[in-house]
Amino acid sequence: MRDPLHWLSIRYKLAFGFVGLCLTAFGIGGYFISRTAQDTLEEEILKRLAFQSQAYATDLHASLEMLTRRTEDFASDGYIRGHLASLNLEPKDESQGVVLRQQLHRHLLQNKLPLESAFMDLAVVDHAGQVVVAVLDGDSQNVQDLALWAKDQLESCSSNVFPGAEGSSPGLVITTPIYGLQASKPIGHLLATVRAGIWISRAMQTDRLGRNRTVEDVRLRLVDASGGSLLVPTTFLNYIGPAETTLPILQGRGLQVLVAGEEEELDANADDHGRVYSQHFPIGASGWQAEVRIRASRALAPVSGLQSEFLLIGLLLSVFSLLLLYFPMHFLARPIVMLRLAAQSIRDGDFSARVEVTSEDEVGDLARSFNLMAAAVESHTSALELSANHLKERQAEVLAQRDRLDRVISTMRDGLVVVDYDGKVLLSNHAAGPLLSLIGDASHADSIVRRQCFKEESSACRDCGDCLVDTGSGSHSCTLEVDHLVLEVHATPLPLGDSGLSGRILVARDVTLRVARDESEIHQERLVVLGEVAATMAHELNNPLASISMFNQMMGAKLPADSELHENIDVIHRNTLTCKSVISELLNYATGSAPESGIVDIHGTLEDVTRFLRPLAERRSVTFDRQLHATNLDVRGDEVQLRQIFVNLVINAIQAVDGGGVVTLRSMNQGGNLLIDVCDTGSGIPADMQKDVFRAFFTTKARGEGTGLGLPTALRIAEAHGGGIELIESTPQGTHFEVRLRPAIEVAEV
Repeated sequence: MRDPLHWLSIRYKLAFGFVGLCLTAFGIGGYFISRTAQDTLEEEILKRLAFQSQAYATDLHASLEMLTRRTEDFASDGYIRGHLASLNLEPKDESQGVVLRQQLHRHLLQNKLPLESAFMDLAVVDHAGQVVVAVLDGDSQNVQDLALWAKDQLESCSSNVFPGAEGSSPGLVITTPIYGLQASKPIGHLLATVRAGIWISRAMQTDRLGRNRTVEDVRLRLVDASGGSLLVPTTFLNYIGPAETTLPILQGRGLQVLVAGEEEELDANADDHGRVYSQHFPIGASGWQAEVRIRASRALAPVSGLQSEFLLIGLLLSVFSLLLLYFPMHFLARPIVMLRLAAQSIRDGDFSARVEVTSEDEVGDLARSFNLMAAAVESHTSALELSANHLKERQAEVLAQRDRLDRVISTMRDGLVVVDYDGKVLLSNHAAGPLLSLIGDASHADSIVRRQCFKEESSACRDCGDCLVDTGSGSHSCTLEVDHLVLEVHATPLPLGDSGLSGRILVARDVTLRVARDESEIHQERLVVLGEVAATMAHELNNPLASISMFNQMMGAKLPADSELHENIDVIHRNTLTCKSVISELLNYATGSAPESGIVDIHGTLEDVTRFLRPLAERRSVTFDRQLHATNLDVRGDEVQLRQIFVNLVINAIQAVDGGGVVTLRSMNQGGNLLIDVCDTGSGIPADMQKDVFRAFFTTKARGEGTGLGLPTALRIAEAHGGGIELIESTPQGTHFEVRLRPAIEVAEV
């Protein structure tokens, strides 16, 4: 690209360029710097507000949970439940109802309300939302207003702000159902009006932020589900001491209750631009949110005015630069032009060109150095012409040696790669293709599996691809899987000339067949050990299991026929059979025993499996979804072994959705087969492990949590019954296994 100011002298170019640089750096650059600083500060402000709102919400939620537990304790009082149940039965006369209400009122007033100072009112309502009895503390709302509020509360299932009467504390109402002794549905509700002042001051006793909240500009607002809000002054945020004995806290002085839309009017004059920063965080599942706000003018005060300051500094530096650059440019421009002309002459082949020296400064030194360089170039040009002829002779010899070396390397069966000190490949043969993909393609390196790594001077490395070409390390040997081949790679340092730098020689040998034979022998040894362990376990465990089964039968015989414990006896019996089946499966895995034949109802087996595994599923918050639509259900085979198939699959599914999820069991008839799908909503099996899930001793679980025999055993049982198991799909959204069995009576499809 041609200089657009080629017609302008260099002295003016440098001067104007320096002035423009100052204006750009301190003008435009200052704008971006100040803007970046403002954006960064805004981001930090929002992070701080988010953390502060979360801390407030956590403290408020913990305090609210304690009050909720206390309300639930009150609601479980048998005295309250009994009187409410009697009132719901419509007493024979009005006087009896009045007596019951008076007794219930006295019980709440004397035995319940004094137990918790945070409770302002207590009320008992029936299932229709009508107030049965109410205990009001001080000048609180009357019974009719509380009844209307309670009815709306029960219908909307939310907890909104409760303003309170003149001189009383604002609050919120906690609703707890009251159950009868034999009732499955609530017979009424217990309402507890919580003093907002005590709730907030108790929660703020724990200072998670570690600073004085009263000196901050951050405001706290609590928003309920209907949009109403409660403004909290700083006195409540930094209160230390018992809230129950402090009158301002009891009365909630300073707490301001606002309806929806009123807060916007307060924030309209927050600063000149009406901007505020706010963050909110939910207070548990109560429907409330803790919102913190801060004025933008106050938050951005540290970066205000930076743009104008940068521009002013740029103007001052530009003026000062013009004064400093005048004289240096006047005495630098002409000598530089002379140097340029002399350099052009040398470029054209005139090595006798010289520059006149007129000063003793750096420019004069540059001129003298240029003259010395020109003389040296003239002298070396003659020497180079003599050396060129000698180099041509040496080049012919080197080419002949290189051709011989290339023929030797190309005929090698082992891969050979030579790299320089920068990791660049200098030499390779045809057999080194897999090795070149290892050290040259970073995306291909993800599919490489390291089997063994050995370094003389240190422990094994993490990435053999980088370590093999690391010129700073010593000898290195690795056994790797590359493109379904197992390579034994040896890396050795290679000195490169007299420079002291070294490269690497890499030799790769294909040991795929040898490794396959070794793994086959190891697998056979494991099977032999498994047979010995299974025999020992069968001998050691069958005797205790026989005792458990015998005593279980004896206990069942002694129980009455209508005893509810017979179901427990049956569960112990089925689990004892399952344990015996597991021991038998370990033996059968090595011996290959055939299953016992009989007619098995698959739907009944699935119901038994889900009933057996329901406690495990409930502990992990997992639910079962049974979609059993098959009509041809009977399968000929061993019921215990078939149950073991689904026990293994369902246990794996429950463990995969640990933390909450759904395990789906589906059955259908298709193509003359009975198909049973076991699906979960877990995180799935990694793609590179899916091909090995049916291999013995392979497991994706942590060490000590799985043996790797569940799926292989289930597959072997299914195949022994004329069917099979297939992994249909496994994604981060869930896993789908399909069990295929042959029905005892095949029905032709229409």
